[in-house]
Amino acid sequence: MAENHGFTHLPLPLLFQGKPKLRGGGATSFQTKQNTANRITHGGYVKRRSAELSRFWKERRAERSENILPEIETGIPILLEIDPSADIDFLRGLGFEIVCEIEEGFIIVATEDVELSVLNEKADAFIANVTSRCNSPAKVYALCEDGDRLKRVLSQELYAKWETILPDTIYIIDIGVSCCGNIELPQRPKRKDDETDEHYSVREQRWIEKFNDAYMAWDEIKIKREETIENFIVDYNGEIMQLSDGISEMADLPDSFSARLKISGKCLFDLVLNFAYIFEVSEAETITMGNAVENNDSLSENVQIESPVQSAPIVCVMDSGIQENHKYLAPAIVSDESISLLSDNSSISDEVAGGGHGTRVTGAILYPKTIPLDGIYQLPCWIRNMRILDNNNCLPENLYPPTTIAIAVQKYNVENPNPTKVFNHSIGSRKSCEMKHMTAWAAEIDSQSYNNDILFIQAAGNISVDIISAYWQAGYPYPEYLDKELCRISNPAQSLQAITVGAVSETELETDDFIALGKQMEVSSFSRTGPGIWDVLKPEVVEYGGTHIYNKGSIPPQLTTPPEVCPELIRKSPEGPAFARDDVGTSFSAPKVTYIASQVEKVLPESPALLYRALIAQSAHWPKNINEVSKDKCISTLRYIGYGVPDVERATHNDEYRITLVTPSLMELGDDEAHIFQVPIPEELSNVGEDYDILVEITLSYAANPRRTRRYVKGYLSTWLDWCCSRIGEKAETFARRIFETGSVIDDDGDFNWVLGEATNRGAAEGFSRKNSTLQKDWCIIKSNQLSDAFCIAVRGHKGWGGLFKAKYSLAVSFEAINQDIPIYEPIRTEIEGVIENSEIEVEMTERNK
Repeated sequence: MAENHGFTHLPLPLLFQGKPKLRGGGATSFQTKQNTANRITHGGYVKRRSAELSRFWKERRAERSENILPEIETGIPILLEIDPSADIDFLRGLGFEIVCEIEEGFIIVATEDVELSVLNEKADAFIANVTSRCNSPAKVYALCEDGDRLKRVLSQELYAKWETILPDTIYIIDIGVSCCGNIELPQRPKRKDDETDEHYSVREQRWIEKFNDAYMAWDEIKIKREETIENFIVDYNGEIMQLSDGISEMADLPDSFSARLKISGKCLFDLVLNFAYIFEVSEAETITMGNAVENNDSLSENVQIESPVQSAPIVCVMDSGIQENHKYLAPAIVSDESISLLSDNSSISDEVAGGGHGTRVTGAILYPKTIPLDGIYQLPCWIRNMRILDNNNCLPENLYPPTTIAIAVQKYNVENPNPTKVFNHSIGSRKSCEMKHMTAWAAEIDSQSYNNDILFIQAAGNISVDIISAYWQAGYPYPEYLDKELCRISNPAQSLQAITVGAVSETELETDDFIALGKQMEVSSFSRTGPGIWDVLKPEVVEYGGTHIYNKGSIPPQLTTPPEVCPELIRKSPEGPAFARDDVGTSFSAPKVTYIASQVEKVLPESPALLYRALIAQSAHWPKNINEVSKDKCISTLRYIGYGVPDVERATHNDEYRITLVTPSLMELGDDEAHIFQVPIPEELSNVGEDYDILVEITLSYAANPRRTRRYVKGYLSTWLDWCCSRIGEKAETFARRIFETGSVIDDDGDFNWVLGEATNRGAAEGFSRKNSTLQKDWCIIKSNQLSDAFCIAVRGHKGWGGLFKAKYSLAVSFEAINQDIPIYEPIRTEIEGVIENSEIEVEMTERNK
């Protein structure tokens, strides 16, 4: 590991690895049992509804034929309500292709068989109770009307205006199309008792070949459906503006593709109503970041700005361009690699009025704390400039957001000899993110993050003054309105792999007439909040981004942003000062975290970006000690500021009273695999007579291959991970037996008072669980005598959708004497060196697993 300080992060010893004993599965639902007990009634319902749907689709097809509409080769779509606890793959046995999981219990399926003959045959067998394996129709609760499918496929905004769509009007539409086919992915073979390595290897290789065959079959389906869409759009004289597979590497599985279309209302109607494999349709949103006010102040400065060191990290800024010749920025810009994706403007300069946007963002990376007026200042990192916003600070309609992500990664990481690992993305929707399934934009970030060693720093988004005022008038003042739906994080901040950044206020301000919304380190008035999709903790961290002040007597509140509550930012000049306090937003808090990521990369250049993400979260702190926060306040704090404000010093090194242990290289886990790590605790720390307050922090950062047509983390990711630790006083060998042999659960989280805990009913913050996120941090304060002589953490792999694609991860563990009353770093470092020298690490658990 790179030397950055006397107190560097240390390697985390891997003690055991093997196959964990996992507990899973749930009881059959009451409704399924009722349906099974009433075979004739339920089976009759299934047959009656299938006949009605069959008749409906025959009539719709006949009507299309009479109207001489363009030919469309497709099956028929059906919305089903099923047992929410069932493995949805059972639907293939009923003759259906699974298009998309919509919400709990609701699935869109498709079939080429308009008669639904397979379903009817299964229903007959179910009624007759032919065999014990004929009960799958019991798990189908309802065959819904097509109008119900339409409501779930269309975005809320498009569904609301559906009846007013005009046939000849042109619309810009984004769609998502499933291309799974009816191909079931083979399951990884289970190792048999006493099976030799050679014999199992042969069976595993056979499985890999079958898995790859399924991949190729899915790819062929994808190509065919892309052609079908293209032909259909051409027949309606429409245009495919952008088409994205959501996949840029052969390692991905093509379960879907997305596209931006320019089509008539008539084409839109026909496509949505009759193309069976569509699962998402929305009007293309205008992505606009807004403009700042003019500023004509002047200042005098006499500072010398020096270029970063040659080996410094290179950060990519995807924004409105940069004023590259700006005195404060120019020495850091890799100008020969700057590009613009705007089709009508090849300029890479920031043309946004009021001081620019990308220029401000870049300045916040290079000057995260303060901007010097004199002296010598060496810039911390290099900057690559990728312009995607126009002079109105908008993303043009002909630029499809997922495509911009793919191009950036391809140019600056995959194809570049000096790859960028950290991308700043202070761009997003002005609306709350959808909660049905992951959007194409966010899924592209997840896919790129899994396939390439990169980290996206994503702004959480800003709440408009209009929304704040409306909620305030409705009786929800600051901070109550932050809990409302319209204040949820915006797209693509729900991405599981991006580290999403909100904003907090830097200063406190109150006069007789005005008061700032939020004290120091409290959430900014405009900062969008979590949780994100599937109750994932978002934003993960926050940084200073300013806030609003309001007139105490005004209803609705008159919100303004005077210099006292604004962060100091570089501005585009000479139309105003070189820098000023005149703008606010999460756009400017995100790059401050990007700066921290760049400094972690500087000290750990060979480590994976997943570790950078882990260390950012690991370094973050709340304004108050967890023991001083009530349960209600704990929940709101998590929603508003996640893990808190990160710190570059804590992220890059330690001190005498704090130690951080990490996995310095990339780790991988498949489903049914586990690693156990050990932190050897010195006797002087764990002595029974000692009761020092020790802050324990653990962060797991992982990535897995995403699959857009499924809901929830367990269906979206190819493999999902979680972690657990040894309980107070538990020996390493006892903990290993629990993980690998018994699978016994510790209902009390091992006596540690974690903030989140393993389950939603465990930690201090009820309703939150660290398992939902791919960035899983938890922390607690314990007495030093509660630490066992070998503190252990297990990372476990669980079955997702694709066992061939292992999860990649990094792990960080920290101990800190919060009162600085006992040295920690040197004693634990000495113990770790002893463990490594004695070759006590990486012990195989093969005997335990037989």
